[in-house]
Amino acid sequence: MENNVDDVVNNFFKNYQDRGIKKWQGLMLSDHIAALNKDKENNAKEYSKNNAMSEADISQVLLQAFANNKTVSVQLKEKTLDKQVQPDIVGLVKGYKGDRIVIGDTEVELGNINNIQIN
Repeated sequence: MENNVDDVVNNFFKNYQDRGIKKWQGLMLSDHIAALNKDKENNAKEYSKNNAMSEADISQVLLQAFANNKTVSVQLKEKTLDKQVQPDIVGLVKGYKGDRIVIGDTEVELGNINNIQIN
């Protein structure tokens, strides 16, 4: 009996052809496609440029947000590669590291902030 099973297994693998990548194409599930579409949507958004603030005004808003544990929205002067305004950095002002302000998990140079608002 065991010899018969071995023959069946050997015959199966002798005639088996792997379809390669074709068998994995079914793994593009709807969740994955939805995530790709959402990412594409986010990249297509255009953000408008807010009025530039002075460094003193920015510092005052940062100090007020830090003292009152408030969330801020920060717009950077720096543009994307295709010269578009970047999305705002949103988060709590946690402090500073050297010459950089820590907002949420992001470190931002004070000179690179165009506009800041307390949410």
